[in-house]
Amino acid sequence: MGYGYTGKILHVDLGSRKTEVEDKNDAFYRTYLGGRGIGYQYLLKKVPPGIDPFAPENVLVLATGVMTGAPVAASCRFAAVGKSPLTGTAGESEAAGFFGPELKKAGFDAIVLQGRSESPVYLWLTDGKAEIKDAAHFSDLGAREVEDTIRKEMGSDKIRVAQTGLAGMNRVRFANITNNLSNFNGRNGLGALMGSKNIRAVAALGKKKIRFHDQEFLRQAAQTYAKTFRDNPLGDALYVYGTTIFAELLSAAGALPVDNFRRSKLDDTAPVSGDTYNKLLLKKRKGCHACPVRCKRGIALTDPKYGVDSRYGGPEYETIAALGSNLNITDLKAIAKGNEICNRYCMDTISAGMTIAFACECFENGIITKEDTGGLELRSGNPDLMIRLLEMIARREGFGDLLAEGTSHLAVKWGVENKPYNLSVKGQELPMHDPRVKVSVGIGYAISTYGADHMTASHDNYFTEEGTFPFQSVMPLGIYKPMHPTDITTEKVRSYVVLENLWRVMDALGLCVFGYAPRGVMTLDVMLQCLNAVTGWNASLFELIKAAERGTMMARAFNSREGFNIKHDRLPQRLFDPKPDGPNAGKKVFASADFNNAVRIYYEMIGCDAETGRPYRGKLLELGLEWVEELLSG
Repeated sequence: MGYGYTGKILHVDLGSRKTEVEDKNDAFYRTYLGGRGIGYQYLLKKVPPGIDPFAPENVLVLATGVMTGAPVAASCRFAAVGKSPLTGTAGESEAAGFFGPELKKAGFDAIVLQGRSESPVYLWLTDGKAEIKDAAHFSDLGAREVEDTIRKEMGSDKIRVAQTGLAGMNRVRFANITNNLSNFNGRNGLGALMGSKNIRAVAALGKKKIRFHDQEFLRQAAQTYAKTFRDNPLGDALYVYGTTIFAELLSAAGALPVDNFRRSKLDDTAPVSGDTYNKLLLKKRKGCHACPVRCKRGIALTDPKYGVDSRYGGPEYETIAALGSNLNITDLKAIAKGNEICNRYCMDTISAGMTIAFACECFENGIITKEDTGGLELRSGNPDLMIRLLEMIARREGFGDLLAEGTSHLAVKWGVENKPYNLSVKGQELPMHDPRVKVSVGIGYAISTYGADHMTASHDNYFTEEGTFPFQSVMPLGIYKPMHPTDITTEKVRSYVVLENLWRVMDALGLCVFGYAPRGVMTLDVMLQCLNAVTGWNASLFELIKAAERGTMMARAFNSREGFNIKHDRLPQRLFDPKPDGPNAGKKVFASADFNNAVRIYYEMIGCDAETGRPYRGKLLELGLEWVEELLSG
């Protein structure tokens, strides 16, 4: 066993209820790092081409990175990987919290779940052993009740539980996986994949300490970070506001989705501002494993109409916009209640809010009527309607059964797949950032292997001024010139490629981008020193970038095999319209021809065929992925 990892991968066949442990060596971890790298390797090798995502042959991989569980800031994440029920792509989603470190301490770096159980079960992990246990008695309970029941049954409040909820068991296509009730593998519907396998939860309790090569260096790095992170405005803002301040900042820039992206600013952001949130909702600041930033929001709300269970945490920016501004709702109490409902049933708030906004605009345009909605008047701006629809979606009741399929599936069903209000890419709904203000975000929406996502690379606004910390921090990667956020040049595409690789490094290592440069305040050289202190390696940034590329190429190989190509790398038509309001009101930021050319250049830069998205043979051989080439050729 090396440092930082256990060397053990647990395979679970839920159909036969058999488990097997696979041993992996140091070369395996240096090749893939963990997280998405491990996940995509099993996805490609085990999942037959063309299967339905809900078929038993699909796999769900929960994988830590080699730095997951290290005693330094923002080193806590794990990835969920599988063929996405929402998009049909190589699906992936990362989560912070405490489950990832606990999984390692329980004896495993990753779990590969395959098959389907005949009845609801949960997986119990401790001391390097795995046991499949009955969950029929609580499979329809809320997430809090499930966590409490498992802890009571197994006799410890220290147990960490990763679970899907009622939405996942009902195969809501944008169901997610939660741990600690307020941390989520939020996107791609991997909670629905978990539910389709009839596994409600994975519970872990670790008694083994994770071994680190240089514990003293890690201790000193952690102390320095804890003492200094608030000296940087990026770190201080995260501590004070979390992400709740983004609504004000993005509205001022004309980048806040309002009314299903038909507007991009609020006339008055005070009702949803970070200061209002802190006064109205904030009870305490919460953090993840070993992280002093404490950007999570613990809230308290005893409102007679919108009172919430504080165990489920408070809404973050994406939820404030998805269940708020984009639905023309600015009541933070109602948004907090909607967040609690999604967290209780385990639903992605972004996809849920966007699907409701899409349905409202379809209703407005006469595409659907009250006959389709069961008598509901679908109008945005109605918080009670939002809350009611969320409950109906999770339970697949009435019109909620349709909404549970997500925007893209409904767009096909209602014949509006090519309308401007179908705001999805590869089947996944847009996150809450307008790319007409941040072009790299739009590139990420289009080319992401798993549908529209805002976490594919660092956002443009961090690299506009040469003397700033974010800009200086990425100069060692070869980004030397500031760029305007709306540039759509070859240089912008090149910087996107560089930053995408950096983001994938952090995902594979198990790191949160809020802790590390350029978004966070720990520099890349210190990050690398911490990695080597964890593992005892002599790793370089070059080695890490190549490992990140392996993960991306495996995902692109999977998608190409499944029939995805450049035609799917499109932005919704609404995003090519002139800006409706804000500082750039009336301005057409980019034309579709320019944007599509940027996408094509991206493929050429990363070593993939621009038409099919398939990695070139030479690129796969450069990365040591001969086995992927053989799979594609066979």
